[in-house]
Amino acid sequence: MDDETDVLETLSVLLRSEGHEVVAVSEGMEAMKKVRSMEHFDLLVSDIRMAPIDGLELLEYARKDRPALAIVVISAYLDDEVIRRAEELGCSQFIRKPFKLEDVIFAIHKALR
Repeated sequence: MDDETDVLETLSVLLRSEGHEVVAVSEGMEAMKKVRSMEHFDLLVSDIRMAPIDGLELLEYARKDRPALAIVVISAYLDDEVIRRAEELGCSQFIRKPFKLEDVIFAIHKALR
């Protein structure tokens, strides 16, 4: 989930090249619907600053529906409060934008362990 199409496309290509099945979504309401409607998700990768639904709202929603879901946050806006709140919602890995592709791969493998 990212509202920046270039980031969304880059992450989609990267994850598919690593053998992952990807559902790429650029809008919060659509992401919430996908979380609820899809039978199986191993991982949620989300930006934080988005509108009208931000990443923390998406994480909260996903956590209620799928308590065991692994979560990775990728954002340019990672302050202490955002990190604290995301950790409370089950996020285990944080990546700052701009990011290196190898950092994304490492964080995703670590979150999925």
